[in-house]
Amino acid sequence: MVILFIWILLSVSLVIGCIKVHNTIIKGLFGILAGLCITVLCFVGIFYYLIVFKVLNVDTSVSSDGEYSLTMQAVGEPLFFGPADGQFILKKGEKRISKVKFSLRDDGGNISQDTWHVTWKKNQVEIIIYGEEQNDEQFLLFFDGKYKINELNTKYGKTLDELNEIAEEQTEEEQNTKYDEDGYPMTEEYQRYKKELAEVSDYIQTKSDVFFVSYPDTKYQLEFRLTSKGWPFAVINKKIDENTGAVTELHLLYNESHIDEETDEYVLQEYYYDSNNTEAASPAIVDFFLIQKDTLKVTDENTKEWH
Repeated sequence: MVILFIWILLSVSLVIGCIKVHNTIIKGLFGILAGLCITVLCFVGIFYYLIVFKVLNVDTSVSSDGEYSLTMQAVGEPLFFGPADGQFILKKGEKRISKVKFSLRDDGGNISQDTWHVTWKKNQVEIIIYGEEQNDEQFLLFFDGKYKINELNTKYGKTLDELNEIAEEQTEEEQNTKYDEDGYPMTEEYQRYKKELAEVSDYIQTKSDVFFVSYPDTKYQLEFRLTSKGWPFAVINKKIDENTGAVTELHLLYNESHIDEETDEYVLQEYYYDSNNTEAASPAIVDFFLIQKDTLKVTDENTKEWH
């Protein structure tokens, strides 16, 4: 901060010198140096704004009666594997009830939809955030504007003993598990995910309005991938802006929060990246789809809201 203050003083001095000095050569030199200093200040200012102040909506949850909404926002960017800053905005209609700040220690990762879980209750909303370098943290936001924060003795919803058991089981599984050409484990569960992704993708391509209306004359594709936490998804469309290099991708993601013995749920989202393959904006929900596990029958839920 001291260096920045000195740089500002230097820039101001050079500008004043450029105005006051009458010698053409010295005046020109002062002008060039002032321009360079101001340019550097602009870049530093933009960088500082992106790192510290820029607010980005990450995800929104709405109560079952539609009366309340909760938005998770990222504030700035994590620096050098440091914590990510964010805030929760609780509203009743258009009126803000509360704003609660938080920090996420997730090995330098950004705040995303995978880092929280929301449960709506009678007089409050419960939020739990998950991070690789922290225990689960519980936020209780009451509808009267009060809030409470608790650190839990769990991590990703599991106790330390449960996590150790899971890690041991996964190590044994990994030693014995084979993987297919797309990097999916050759287990019954993951091969079922692939079949469902293919079936839902085919439904979107042939029967949904997504491609007919929103993506006319674009190329359909099916590229299987896994999230950083191992959940399955597929990229089914990619558009590249010829002028800016910006990329828009359609991702079909398995919704791990949907618990039902007969059906699985997949959410279709638009992801936005700049020319450097950096996420440029929060993903936008396009639609939800249910698929029967036994018959692979697909149902278009025709909604853009988490439920």
